[in-house]
Amino acid sequence: MQGLTGRLAARGYEGAVATGHPLATRAGIDMLRAGGNATDAAVAAAATMVVAAPHLSHLGGDLFLLHYDGATGEVTALNASGAAPRRATLDSYPDGSIRLRGFRSTTVPGLVGGWDLALRLFGTRHRQEVLSAAIAHAEFGFPVGRNLAAAIRANADTLSALPPTRDLFLPDGRPVEVGKTLTQTHLAGTLRAIAIGGATEFYRGGLASIIAEFMAASGGDLDAEDLAAFEPAVGPPLSRPWRGYDLHVQPPVSQAHVMLEAMMIAEPLLDECEGPLSPEWLHGGIEAIKLAYADRHAYAGDPRATGYDPEQLLRPERIAARRAELDRSQAKLHDAGPLPASDTTQLVVVDRQGNAVCLIQSLFHNFGCGVMVPGTGILLNNRLTGFTLQPGHPNCLAPGKRPIHTLTTYMATKDGRVALLGGSPGGMNQVQTNLQTCAAILGFDVDPQVATELPRWFIGDGLLVTMEDRLPRGVAERLRELGHDFRLCPPLHAGGCAQIIARDCDGLLAAGSDPRGDGHADVV
Repeated sequence: MQGLTGRLAARGYEGAVATGHPLATRAGIDMLRAGGNATDAAVAAAATMVVAAPHLSHLGGDLFLLHYDGATGEVTALNASGAAPRRATLDSYPDGSIRLRGFRSTTVPGLVGGWDLALRLFGTRHRQEVLSAAIAHAEFGFPVGRNLAAAIRANADTLSALPPTRDLFLPDGRPVEVGKTLTQTHLAGTLRAIAIGGATEFYRGGLASIIAEFMAASGGDLDAEDLAAFEPAVGPPLSRPWRGYDLHVQPPVSQAHVMLEAMMIAEPLLDECEGPLSPEWLHGGIEAIKLAYADRHAYAGDPRATGYDPEQLLRPERIAARRAELDRSQAKLHDAGPLPASDTTQLVVVDRQGNAVCLIQSLFHNFGCGVMVPGTGILLNNRLTGFTLQPGHPNCLAPGKRPIHTLTTYMATKDGRVALLGGSPGGMNQVQTNLQTCAAILGFDVDPQVATELPRWFIGDGLLVTMEDRLPRGVAERLRELGHDFRLCPPLHAGGCAQIIARDCDGLLAAGSDPRGDGHADVV
């Protein structure tokens, strides 16, 4: 099977990196070549993504990470997502909505705490070395790419509202154009402060004071006490067997259990399907995703506040019951809840010792809440909009509660060795992209690069399914016969930007990067 570009995955034995930007991939590869391990390289690449793709993730955002220990085979999940401020209550939003932009759509940023803890637990290099590439790109500048330029144009009204974002992204009143050098001196200074002081500087030090004072002066809810109380969480992933592999995903508040549930529901169908673009598999995957999303919408909430346990949804008898609801001959309606669009950035790294990292970080929507803390270069998230304001709902807003996140990553191990790691941006579409790429590789033996380029589908409201053209003859017609409101869009236009590394039984690494974005995959 061939992808649209005709390329195959980059292959090598000594290490691999796949990220959403060439500069980030280079930072990761350089760290591996300098003797750093997978975590060192992942944080180096993640910091560079903040600089080179500030619309997708930033220091005021959140992070989730899966780590595989090449020596022990242990998989660890790190959750660095922040909670609602103490003053964010239902009563404080009397109009019944949380605005997408502005000072009151921000949760406590978790990203810096996630970087810091990951390096302390799994890294080998000091923060100053790990962040050096990002600091250099911020201080001396880099050429703006097509996706960043397009995001600035699309969000020009938001970015022009306040001086810090206006001065940086719309100098002379016009959006920065492709190829122009973007220099971020304030961000370089902030990264230096974090390189020296780590999470303490961001949550309880000088940076914390600047953020808290700015928010207080601007009418925001986030304060110094909220920042000081933040701690990332570490624990085991959610794991289930799948066709001879063990599939691992983030536990809540990540929505990754949606992917795992859908994969388990659809698993038996693979034996009866000819390939990842067969109508039987497409129909089964679409219907399985709808069932899993309906469970997310009905039950998912911060376990610390609600006691939510997705293990109950993943019990074999529960999966069998859901699978029985999948009608092989007819598309069905299921209450999947709202499916808002958003974006983020995701990356994967494997080192020569066999350690592996999946990392995803985000502001939620492009440029988050649209607010940059003056003098710091820090963009703040708008993750508070991930809550519902419906009283009694498990994902209802409450002070100190974390919203359910779209952010998700996955790993597969086989016989105790990592076999596949990946993920994708795309908001509620992330788990749909992950199901499609993961099943293509593990279920149909598709090359990782080709898997990122296959025509991609996403569900919408009702029975709507949008899929990229370039399908085998008769597939679209068959899906319409099955009752799907099936619509085609141009190739590589459905969204998502998957980054994937596979490893075979001989240790050969194969890294793929989605051509829908600016990403790049490389090997040492």
